[in-house]
Amino acid sequence: MVSSGSRSRIPTRRGRGRRSAAARVLVPATLAAVVAGCPPRVAERIRLDAIPMHEAIAIVNANSGAIRGTLRASGTVNGYFTNRDGRRTSYHLDGIMFYLAPTYFRFDLKKFGDRQILFGANRDDFWFFNKQDESYYCGRQGSREDLPPEVPVRPDQLVDALGLTPIPDEVSRDGDLRRAQRVVEDYQQILFLRADESGRVIVEKEYWLDRAPPRLIRRVVLRDNEGVLEMESSLDEYKPLAPAGPLLPHRMVADWPTVGAHLRFHVGQWTSAEQVTPGGPQFSPPVECRANRIEGSR
Repeated sequence: MVSSGSRSRIPTRRGRGRRSAAARVLVPATLAAVVAGCPPRVAERIRLDAIPMHEAIAIVNANSGAIRGTLRASGTVNGYFTNRDGRRTSYHLDGIMFYLAPTYFRFDLKKFGDRQILFGANRDDFWFFNKQDESYYCGRQGSREDLPPEVPVRPDQLVDALGLTPIPDEVSRDGDLRRAQRVVEDYQQILFLRADESGRVIVEKEYWLDRAPPRLIRRVVLRDNEGVLEMESSLDEYKPLAPAGPLLPHRMVADWPTVGAHLRFHVGQWTSAEQVTPGGPQFSPPVECRANRIEGSR
């Protein structure tokens, strides 16, 4: 079940007397080695030279392009949402996710097989279910309408948080959106900039590409029309789906600071699920959405 409140900290178990005695001998010896100039060896981070922006984007998009058909991920999910009364509701659940580029998505969170939370999206719609309310909410893709308090995050932003969609290599939208690059110590940041009616430049989206191999996305940042941070995610533990790739993240942490939401997804396994198609039940909005639709223009 989804639960409210915080988890108690479990104290660590004390070692037996013999082990403690050994520790008392080893700790001073270790400290002496450090003082003497022989600290424990730490793996040095490899930092590659920055490369032209179009080359950095091509590396990311080649990895995304290697994804064939639907992906299935299973693992553990924990985090919290902030209720309309300001209280946090924490959850520690099992998650199964389906993803088919670019917009088909389903994230089913359960406890002992009982559904607690469901996020879903396809080309036209997105939907959300929360067991606490026993209600479904459905909206149109591309709508900028505000979500009701019962819907903590937009399912399409969860797709962005995964960093699996290609980075746009062409900028359009009537010419008011442009792309830039910012190079910092550990990242090449691909920035999408937009000028508002007053001429103020707003950073709308950011992709932070690692300057260490394999040069993939480590962070995604989304901002609203006023430049306020909406969502940021961090991605780690990239591993190949198959010997030939693609590389997929096994740890995703996302935050929505303006609505007080946090989600951490630790993937135990990615698999190919090519039998799951766009017209399948995984990507079809539930019938309950018809009575709880959030309308908006696409």
